[in-house]
Amino acid sequence: MSADAPQQNITRRRLLGWAGAAGAGLALGCPAPPGPPPTSRPAAAGTGGARPFAGRTLRVFVYSGAWEKAFREAFVPSFEARTGATVIVDPGWWDSIPKLKASPPGQPAFDLVLTDATQGYPAIREGMFQKLDLQKLPNLARVSRAALDTWVHRDGYGVTFPESAMTLAWNRRVVEPEPTGWGDLLREDVRGKVGLYNSFYMSLYTFACAKVAAEGREGQAAQELERDPDGVLSFAKEQRGRVKVWWPTSTDMALSLGQRTCAIGNMHSPDMLLAQRARPELGALAPAADRAFVLLMWVVPADTREAELATAAIDLLLSEEMQEAFARGGSATVLPHVAARVAQADPMWAAIYPADAAALEGVRYYPYDAYMRRWDEIVQVWDREVLRSS
Repeated sequence: MSADAPQQNITRRRLLGWAGAAGAGLALGCPAPPGPPPTSRPAAAGTGGARPFAGRTLRVFVYSGAWEKAFREAFVPSFEARTGATVIVDPGWWDSIPKLKASPPGQPAFDLVLTDATQGYPAIREGMFQKLDLQKLPNLARVSRAALDTWVHRDGYGVTFPESAMTLAWNRRVVEPEPTGWGDLLREDVRGKVGLYNSFYMSLYTFACAKVAAEGREGQAAQELERDPDGVLSFAKEQRGRVKVWWPTSTDMALSLGQRTCAIGNMHSPDMLLAQRARPELGALAPAADRAFVLLMWVVPADTREAELATAAIDLLLSEEMQEAFARGGSATVLPHVAARVAQADPMWAAIYPADAAALEGVRYYPYDAYMRRWDEIVQVWDREVLRSS
């Protein structure tokens, strides 16, 4: 399954949910690394083994593919055993918001929705999602504060979490010495050998990372896009000649690296983990200085009658059991002790994701607010002057 939704001419109206959702789509696509599986805890949390929601139904929207597979295999049986409720999983890509808008009043298509910033931000502002009862999320207390440092969570509308880190990937048989950061994309030995994702939400940020690295300001890529987006766009236009491949899917980039069509570039972290396990000659890291993640969130539709059940589902998703199951499948985790445990078992995972409490406090998302302020203009320049410039 590709981690990337189809490319089309994306406007602000269309949003970039494709990219965010797609980046998460393969979040659990990697085979689990060696190590013991997470311990199963079937008893209902806080109920002494009771089944407090017996006979009720929870309809959940998740991303298709590996996210759906992992959700069905790890979450559904555990949640149903604990609560007595039935879970109906409705997979898709960018169709959750249209389906909710088309639902009859009081009968939303879903009771719980997984979405990304580019779709979730506007939908929350339109009043489509309700505030959560955070007191009913005891597992929230153990979550890294940086993961929740968004207006969505501060205002009580959802639980945000990082997925799909922007990853520097290369072929070890071609690129020597091994890269250490995004400034290596500007090395002369890789000129004309770079592969970048053709969606701007990721690759414009990659250019920002390279720009600040070249100027001795690593760690300031997000601030650069906030402060001087025109400067970053100009830098992208100037440096686009270094790019050999504008890849549309992670599969394309993995093949290009393996076949040496390109030597180095950016990648979605879950897909790169999968590629590395299959091809040891591929190297990868997510430089900590400007590491950025797709922002995903769990939100509850405004008019669902199952808000309490949806809240219980979110709490289980934040549990150690679920976080370890997802992390061992290739995802990030928001629990520091789970991150440390998985990192110790899997060095490849540790090279990509924050592996302890201090690193988790450095979690940052792509600069979505900066993008949305000038969305249509960025799209136009990206499509006409970066991707298609001769």
